[in-house]
Amino acid sequence: MRLDKYLANLDIIPRRQAGKFLKQWLVSVNGEIIYKGDYKITIWDILTYAESTIEVKENISVILYKPKGYVCSDVDENYPSYRRLLSGWPYANLVHVAGRLDWDTEGLVIASSDGQFIHEIIAPKKKLEKEYFLQCAFSVSDDDLKKLEAGVTLDDGYTTMPAKAWRVTDKEIRLVIHEGKFHQVKKMLEALNNKVLYLRRDRIWQRNIDSLKSWERQEITPHLI
Repeated sequence: MRLDKYLANLDIIPRRQAGKFLKQWLVSVNGEIIYKGDYKITIWDILTYAESTIEVKENISVILYKPKGYVCSDVDENYPSYRRLLSGWPYANLVHVAGRLDWDTEGLVIASSDGQFIHEIIAPKKKLEKEYFLQCAFSVSDDDLKKLEAGVTLDDGYTTMPAKAWRVTDKEIRLVIHEGKFHQVKKMLEALNNKVLYLRRDRIWQRNIDSLKSWERQEITPHLI
């Protein structure tokens, strides 16, 4: 890849200004100062610029504990983008979210620059499990749990696929689904004449937030999802 293109992808410089930038900022590749934007860089090269050092990577993936008040959009949409939580991480502008969380929902988000990896996560046929913790407005009965496990019909007529559900307390449950319909978890409880007051996604397949606190992130190897 060209050096100027990679720097532009990182949102460090506008590509059209690469020549001027390289003359002023003294960018080095593996310790050698480079002045030309068309210089070819390869995976694992070390770039140094403006007192920052990064490793060139073909693809990068990360898990993030998203708090409430942020949207899973690459740009701000009424609420700030999750990318603000990646501030200071040089690869922030390379990644895109694999499956969104609502602004008022917190928990696990996976983001990657690898389109195939994102597809593997969100493709319905893959049926990857997603586990949620819910606090509800009203008690959840044994009958409610059975209905969730069998599949419930949402307000748009769609009937959800069988899920796993178990009680934590009278008004708290855990729910495991492998679909990703818009507002699905909230609508599933609405179908039971209940309401979700608090929602957190704890796991996607084998990845969870056990080791993360709110706002924290961790780079991951995609095939080890």
